[in-house]
Amino acid sequence: MEQKKIIDEIEYYMAQRLTELLYQNKLISFDEYDKLTELNRRTFSPLYADLLPKTLDKSSVQS
Repeated sequence: MEQKKIIDEIEYYMAQRLTELLYQNKLISFDEYDKLTELNRRTFSPLYADLLPKTLDKSSVQS
């Protein structure tokens, strides 16, 4: 795996983790969480982005 892909994976993980923490702490709404998740995927192009669901089910996200 080339270095740029590895960096993208790390940055995606950090951005998505921050997004999850914001949602869990009720600092953003579920709609904002969903939009940020999509933006994270487009921005960082994680290796397995095609396998990730397009939108998230509210029942699968911890509140």
